[in-house]
Amino acid sequence: MASVKTDKIRNLCLISHGGAGKTTITEMSLYNSGVIKEPGRVEDGTTHSDYMPEEKKHQFSVVNSFFSIPWNGNQINWVDTPGYADFRGEVSSALKIVDAAVLIINGNSGIEVNTNYVWTMAEDNNVARFVFINKMDKDGAKFDKVFEEIQNNLNGHFVPLTIPYGEGENYKGIIDLLKKEALLYGDDGESKSDIPDGLADRVEELWTELLESVVELDDELMMKYFDDEEITDKEMIKGLINGVRAGDIIPVMVGSAINNSGIKTLLNYLSSLVPAPTDIGTVTGTWEGEEIKIEAGESGPFVGQIGKTMVDPYIGKLSIFRVLSGKLNTGSEIFVPRLNNTIKASKLYKLNGEEQETVDELKAGDIGAIAKIDDLETSDTLSDPDFKVELDPIIFPEPMLTKTALPASEGDDEKMSTVLHRISQEDPTFKVEYNKVTKELLVTGMGTVHLDVIKDICKRKFGVEFVTGIPKVAYKETIQSRVEVEEKYKKQSGGRGQYGHVFLRIEPLPRGKGFEFDEEIFGGAIPSQYIPAVEKGVVEAMEEGVMAGYPVVDCKVTVYDGSYHSVDSSEMAFKIAASKAFKKGMEQAKPVLLEPIMDVEVIVPEEYMGDIMGDLNSRRGKIQGMSSRDGLQVIKAHVPQAEMFTYATDLKSLTGGHGKFTMKFAYYDKVPKKIEDEIIKERNTETA
Repeated sequence: MASVKTDKIRNLCLISHGGAGKTTITEMSLYNSGVIKEPGRVEDGTTHSDYMPEEKKHQFSVVNSFFSIPWNGNQINWVDTPGYADFRGEVSSALKIVDAAVLIINGNSGIEVNTNYVWTMAEDNNVARFVFINKMDKDGAKFDKVFEEIQNNLNGHFVPLTIPYGEGENYKGIIDLLKKEALLYGDDGESKSDIPDGLADRVEELWTELLESVVELDDELMMKYFDDEEITDKEMIKGLINGVRAGDIIPVMVGSAINNSGIKTLLNYLSSLVPAPTDIGTVTGTWEGEEIKIEAGESGPFVGQIGKTMVDPYIGKLSIFRVLSGKLNTGSEIFVPRLNNTIKASKLYKLNGEEQETVDELKAGDIGAIAKIDDLETSDTLSDPDFKVELDPIIFPEPMLTKTALPASEGDDEKMSTVLHRISQEDPTFKVEYNKVTKELLVTGMGTVHLDVIKDICKRKFGVEFVTGIPKVAYKETIQSRVEVEEKYKKQSGGRGQYGHVFLRIEPLPRGKGFEFDEEIFGGAIPSQYIPAVEKGVVEAMEEGVMAGYPVVDCKVTVYDGSYHSVDSSEMAFKIAASKAFKKGMEQAKPVLLEPIMDVEVIVPEEYMGDIMGDLNSRRGKIQGMSSRDGLQVIKAHVPQAEMFTYATDLKSLTGGHGKFTMKFAYYDKVPKKIEDEIIKERNTETA
């Protein structure tokens, strides 16, 4: 595609609940614009948007797809985002690099679980918003019902630009309210027609509402309206543009993507109404504590931001970014604030699905990619070395489903770990961590489908297979009473022997204080050079407690007396004596198991409050408080981590996907005696 000026670029993404038809709309838009010769089908795995084997297997999108669509002299940089809730991180990255979002709604199911969530994401990113009601040809499709749901459930002033000509099996096409013409679909494409008599009054009523929505935003047009002067289509479009860019008007359009009905009209309006990069004005960044304004245009210094990284075993890392200001040429030096270093742009690309077109230049408004720079990460700011600035990072949803990862083949531990860390660089909503206490590799994702897709990707891309399981809890042990113990380590086997003799005082510390060591040796009972060995012996003994082999915390140990032998004493002897003394004292000091308690916040519609609170109580949770936020109920609770490993899937089941939660570590607390006995029994069985 020939390069166009920045004011002719339109950047947008499609967002929706899964199954609303984004990929089919993308396919028909590519077809209508001449980018592809024939549209593919999701069911056949032939679409240009869902090109990954995992997407063809599951029949839904799992990553963003990027396209450039020429339309009416403009270049529409088009991002097709996944609709499945497990892949909301892709929506986050897309919204950061576009200027508009088109919400796709299924005409026969209306507002669904993920619809509100992605709409709120678009609001938070302050992009221009549109709605397209798809599948108006399906049984049960009702425009009025869906439009009422939109008005009642989503924020904004919604104004229809097109309405359906018939619904369900009677669907014949669309009616363009601005032009007051019908567009009927058939085997030879869409054809224009007069408004049918049965719809004439409805069209006139909606056109008047559209006119009033536009003129009330413009004093000049308002005066013309009150003076009964004609307002032209050109003036209406100009008023719509201003209203959309200010967020005062959200256009609603309809169609049937599978029949290629309403798609050309959608493209016409998007091409006209989506703000150009030059309309955005300034972008704000910072450098060394100072706020910096960046003018969105070709003439300024180069500034860009990476919205997504993709790791390929053959071409390496591909970093997809939006140019916010200036131009970037192949071979140019780029400053990366996070690295505080410069890199060279060796190869630049534009993307069309899985195809990559090499280009020499990317300018303000362009969405392109830079290859084979392993140090770059998602959210990184890129700038001219002489114009240093850093932009706000992309805020991604926090993954909450944690599993253990084990290689399917013995001996593949290191290879599996390496591959999973590479995947986590590509996907910020997938995290990998090694738990030193439980000696497990933990993977955390957005849900079971997310983790299943990552398994498929690891197998296909890198030849690594792994299985997941329920993680172990990082229990700890502590004491409840103060004790004093003596231990003497004495060994004589001919020649030089071993001798170490210590008196230890062991006492509990407040929860969360960790470990303290002190010495109160007088008169040289233990020479000072052996005191570090005593501490080391205690620390090593604390690594495995006496109840179930878990680390010991929250205690203070003081060595206050002992004795030594001028010949046989050694650091090793005192370390062993101290270790034995600590274990003996631990057994006498009323040891208990501690478990991690999590700070949990659950956000749900009010109708699920009772079920959620009952479920949290069944998990040994303690409710800390309740409040309202944006029309939803917020429940805060402290819940043992052992009860939360399946909560991501359980919450989805309890609320039909309408609930969400966050969780972070709060503190350690005593395990109830009955559960403590079960843990110790299970641990002893494992050890045996």
